[in-house]
Amino acid sequence: MPNEMNLNDEQVFQALSYEFYLNKKRLENEKFEAKYNFGKCKVCSDEATGIHYGICTCEGCKGFFKRSILKHKRYVCRAQKNCRIYPKQRKKCKYCRWNACIKAGMSLKCVRMGRIPNSMKVIKPKSSTQKTESFSQETIESDTQQSNDSEPEFNSSSKQLVEVNQLSNLKSENYQRCFQQTYFSEKYLNKSNENKTIVLTILRNKSLKVFREQTKEFEGHEIRALNLIENGYQSNRTNLTKNYIQYVKKKDLFFLATHVLSMLEIFRDLPGFQRLSPSDVKTLLCEQFFTILGIRTIKLFLNGDYFLMLDSTIQMDKFLFEMIMGENVTKEVFTFYDKLNSLELTDAEIALLIPFYLSVNNVLNSDLLRELNEYYSRALLYEFSLNRRSQDFIDKFAKNFYLRT
Repeated sequence: MPNEMNLNDEQVFQALSYEFYLNKKRLENEKFEAKYNFGKCKVCSDEATGIHYGICTCEGCKGFFKRSILKHKRYVCRAQKNCRIYPKQRKKCKYCRWNACIKAGMSLKCVRMGRIPNSMKVIKPKSSTQKTESFSQETIESDTQQSNDSEPEFNSSSKQLVEVNQLSNLKSENYQRCFQQTYFSEKYLNKSNENKTIVLTILRNKSLKVFREQTKEFEGHEIRALNLIENGYQSNRTNLTKNYIQYVKKKDLFFLATHVLSMLEIFRDLPGFQRLSPSDVKTLLCEQFFTILGIRTIKLFLNGDYFLMLDSTIQMDKFLFEMIMGENVTKEVFTFYDKLNSLELTDAEIALLIPFYLSVNNVLNSDLLRELNEYYSRALLYEFSLNRRSQDFIDKFAKNFYLRT
């Protein structure tokens, strides 16, 4: 194999850190900064992170509202149905918190699509003491994109890297199979903390950007699904004609063809994967085709059903899925993605699953793919540490990985 096809460690660092350097210089040269002022959460008065379901709320109340709709929770107040909802006690009474969400105006009908209006933007001179070592988030995305996936700062990296190394010491069989220790692990561990943080953060941010680009078409599907569930959706398929089944299969094949194009764009845009030969790209595409499709549409696996729309009228629900894929495959797929969804992964964590799962043995340049997998595995562990994931969570994730392999 030619030398230029091997992923040199220093080349990876130089290529990835160059973009960080450009961003840093741009931030240093800018005299003004734009910030969005969302004020306090309208439900619990914590700091609001964005406009969620029509009003300014914190991430906690946003997630509580969505979970309540999905699971049709019936809450009970153990007091007088007038509990005060504030940050430190907002989890104490779900009944009153739910009523506070409704009274504040939270609704699926108010989901925003697109950018936050400029009226909420505050332009002010930069502080001379402001740290410029983190990436700026130039746009604040819609409800379906916003999560606790804000871009991490480099200056708090040492503690997180220590936590990554602590996670790496897990001895469970599932963990060792999921995050294998290799020759590339030693190369990685010999890097300085600053260099490791730059590489891991850029890989994380690039993966998240690619994920959002490749899932944007499904935002409307998810909003439709949440509306249906809120209104008591029940799948009531009856016997379907052979002609209809054939029509659905044609629609499905057309959709799968668009997924091929999406995967090729993923290979093009994820750092490092451009070095793969066409033959290895083809192998990865064939081997992980449906796994990546599942990750792209993971938010459409809701309440034991599937809400992918093949066109404006045909929903690829669990019934149709089984008609096309068979009972055994359907059971395996839904079990896997239901368990993955139960982990309540953030967008950044889901995004890193794509390069994480792009790993097979039967490729020509196996060393390159192993090294790529090592970098992205470390980026995923780093993201877990940023999100304060417990060792129990990591072990559950590893068990789910074991089921897929």
